[in-house]
Amino acid sequence: MSRSVNKIILVGNVGRDPDIHTTKNGTKVAHLSLATNRRPSGEDGEQRTDWHRLTLWNRLAEVTEECVQKGDRIFVEGRLEYDSYEREGVRIPTADVTVRELVLLTPRDVHAVEV
Repeated sequence: MSRSVNKIILVGNVGRDPDIHTTKNGTKVAHLSLATNRRPSGEDGEQRTDWHRLTLWNRLAEVTEECVQKGDRIFVEGRLEYDSYEREGVRIPTADVTVRELVLLTPRDVHAVEV
């Protein structure tokens, strides 16, 4: 039997306050952006910022709504999901991290939540 893994771990800074919604059936969902920084490998070039789209559901969305704000440093673990949407006849690919674990690293009330 073949085994596969889809796991992503990120540590970075929240780029905007979380966008919180409740679905028609009452499930809470949070969306936010996370910035991670890197230097181009093998180069002395400038630091680059990568932006990641995060989605958190249920209890993680509640914790995000209560505790996470723009500028906070966080650790997330989750899975990468690819999708696309169409705009003006052009198909736009997307990548989103569905978060399973969130750790707040900004020094105040530090919490760890896992689903």
